[in-house]
Amino acid sequence: MDSMMQPDAMTFRNVSAGYKQRKVLDNVSFSVKEGEFVSLIGPNGCGKSTLLKTAAALLKPLSGKVELFGQDVQHIKPALRASLLGVVPQKIESPMAFTVDQIVMNGRISSMGRWGTPSSVDHDLVERSMIYTDVLDLRERFFTELSGGEQQRVALAMVLAQDPKIIMLDESISHLDINHRQEVLQILMNLNREKQMTILLVSHDLTLSAGISDRFLLMEAGSLVKAGTPVEVLEPEVLSRVYNCELHVQQDPYTGYLQVTGAIDSLRRRQKLNRSVHVIAGGGSGIELYRRLLIEGYDVTTGVLNRLDSDAEAARALNIPAVLEQPFSPVGSDAIAQALKMVADADAVILSQVPFGSGNLVNLTLAEAALNSGKPVFLADGIATRDYTDGKAALAFSTRLMQIGAKAWHSMSELMTQLQLKQNR
Repeated sequence: MDSMMQPDAMTFRNVSAGYKQRKVLDNVSFSVKEGEFVSLIGPNGCGKSTLLKTAAALLKPLSGKVELFGQDVQHIKPALRASLLGVVPQKIESPMAFTVDQIVMNGRISSMGRWGTPSSVDHDLVERSMIYTDVLDLRERFFTELSGGEQQRVALAMVLAQDPKIIMLDESISHLDINHRQEVLQILMNLNREKQMTILLVSHDLTLSAGISDRFLLMEAGSLVKAGTPVEVLEPEVLSRVYNCELHVQQDPYTGYLQVTGAIDSLRRRQKLNRSVHVIAGGGSGIELYRRLLIEGYDVTTGVLNRLDSDAEAARALNIPAVLEQPFSPVGSDAIAQALKMVADADAVILSQVPFGSGNLVNLTLAEAALNSGKPVFLADGIATRDYTDGKAALAFSTRLMQIGAKAWHSMSELMTQLQLKQNR
């Protein structure tokens, strides 16, 4: 298929969308060609489901426009939209006692005549869809009696019965066992090849998607960060940053397909490194740092924190030694003295994305003490946006720390890499 010669099946033009006052999609633009098989990827919460709801006119854009085959999806009548686009949700709700046959027939409702009586064509499409998805033997069963995997196959059958030009699947194969997952993917690939049906699949299995997709759409925090072929999108540096973990990409020598794997060691608690890190945190900014550092095998200390701070609660839950100050009090000299002892015993100091006011500005002296003693110090970038001190004193202090050797970090994966490099020297 020469995608350059194919018309656009779906187009997002500078689309922003969300719920009430919360914007989820931010100025998203892309096109999917007719007959393409595209995988929509990205970490949980990045906006994939919102994108699909916007494409299906279930959510009206705050700005921009979504087009299906050149028509504004908001202006397409429901019956016509059903013949163009089918959506297989993560989960289908059936509060009433419908049989599988009735659920799948719902996919034909928009195409039935004025009296709503199924035609022979409707019955044939429903039967074919149930055969494709291996639910024909379940046709008399009540939907609510089925397992999660069986329900997902019924949901796919219902959408196939619509006979749409585009099918979107919102992680709809994740609940299937490996046998039916392979079968459903084969069905989708056959529909894509033989009927030129356009497929947009939300997927967390990057290796599997690399073997079946023409292109990837990679999302991060409501934005489309990269679009292109699997080779163009599956870059280790980009994926590691977006997914906030170490990922590797290699080509299978037999199939030629790309394989995406995580560092096996990161999946379990590593052996102790006998390396200690002191974290300057506050306001919940240290929780993910604590978790990742412990997983990597570091000993962790933290402070100075307010006793009511969420980071203080997290440190207590994780058995992390912490220097604490009284609630609503500025950091005092006694607390700083205790924290300086922790810094003296640490191999490195990390400044989290903590906001600064006059009460905790003194915590930056901990980083300064570490630098003066030759220890590596890592500062989270963007401190200017978190500086609530008079005259931007925290920004000025951090700038001075950078000048005397502190290093900036931008993502968790980058920070872990920098720590490992320092450790190996």
